[in-house]
Amino acid sequence: MSVNSESAVIDVNGAQNDEPNLCENLDTWMTRLPPRLRSLPITSLAIPGSHNTMTYTIERSNDVGPDEPVPIQRFARYFPILAKPLIFNWCVNQYESVKDQLDGGIRYLDLRVATKANDDKVYFLHGLYGAEITQPLQEVADWLTAHPNEVIVIDFQHFYAFADAHHRSLIDYVKYLFRGKLCPVYSKFDHISLQWLSSERYQVFIVYRNVAARNYNDLWPSGLWPTPWPNTVNADKLIDFLNDGLQKRSRNFGYVSQCLLTPSTSYIVKHICGSLKKDLSVKCRNVTLPWVKKNSPGSGGLNIVITDYISFDDFVFPRTVIQRNATLLGLQSYYNPHY
Repeated sequence: MSVNSESAVIDVNGAQNDEPNLCENLDTWMTRLPPRLRSLPITSLAIPGSHNTMTYTIERSNDVGPDEPVPIQRFARYFPILAKPLIFNWCVNQYESVKDQLDGGIRYLDLRVATKANDDKVYFLHGLYGAEITQPLQEVADWLTAHPNEVIVIDFQHFYAFADAHHRSLIDYVKYLFRGKLCPVYSKFDHISLQWLSSERYQVFIVYRNVAARNYNDLWPSGLWPTPWPNTVNADKLIDFLNDGLQKRSRNFGYVSQCLLTPSTSYIVKHICGSLKKDLSVKCRNVTLPWVKKNSPGSGGLNIVITDYISFDDFVFPRTVIQRNATLLGLQSYYNPHY
C-alpha cells in the first residue's frame, strides 16, 4: 500500500516518532519529499547511487574489456575458460536491472563504456564487456517518462577504445534519447532544486568526464561533480577517506562519496576462489552503513552516495541514504533499518 512521505516513522516498540518516513515509496521518493526539501539545492540532498550500474548485463562468457591490464587480456585470450570466470567474480557490482535499481531509489548511475574492434557500437563494461548501451538507456528514458518528477544523474565515468567519432555518436544518441529532459550546465547549483527542475521539466544531469563534452551546454564537466576513488581493501582507510572527502568537499558543487572497497590484483590472487560479493561487500557494508547514519546532508554534507549490490536486505542502502534527508527538517533521526 502506498504511504505518503509525510507519514511518521514507527519505532520498534510501535511508538510514533516525529520524523517523516522519506523512503516508503522508493520509486517516487523525490516526488514525495516535503516542500522544504524539494526547495533545497540538489547538492544539499542525500542521493543514493549504484557503483558500476550496468554490470548486471555482464555474462561469464563475454569478451575481456580494454580496461583490464594487457597481461590479463593476453591471459584471457589464451586461457578463457580460466580467466573469464575469475574476472566475472570480481567485476559484477550489481545484480538488478537498471529499472529495478531506479524503482529501488537509485538516482545516480555510474557508467563505463567501450567500443570493440571493427564495431561502431558502444558497450557497457567492467573487466568484461556488458550489453550494448541502447536498450538499458532506453529503459532509463522510459522510466523517467513514467516518473515525471524524479531526477537522475547519469555519469559517464570512463571511456575505453574511444575515438572522437565514438564520442560524437554517443553524445548525439544521449542528447536525442533524453531530449527535453537535460538540465543545462550552470556554474552554481544555488537555484537547482527539485522544485525548480520540475518546473522546467528537467530530469537528467549528464556528467561526461571527457574533453569531448566541452562544447556542449548540457553535458556537465567532471569538475562540477567530483567523485574521488578510495582504491583500498582496508575498511578503516575507506572510512578515513570518506570523512576526509566530506571535510574537503566544496559547498558550491556536487559531490560523490564512493562507499566501496576495491580489490587489487594481489588481493584477487590471494582470494583466487573468492568474489567481490563474498569477500568485500559485507565488510564494506558493515562500515559504510553506520558511516552514512553518522553523517547528514546539507551544504558541505552528504550528497551522492554510491555502493555495490544496492538491493541487499530490501534496498537498505538507498533507504538509509534517502532517510538522512530528514535531518534537514530539524528533527532528530530515529530511522535505524535492520541490516
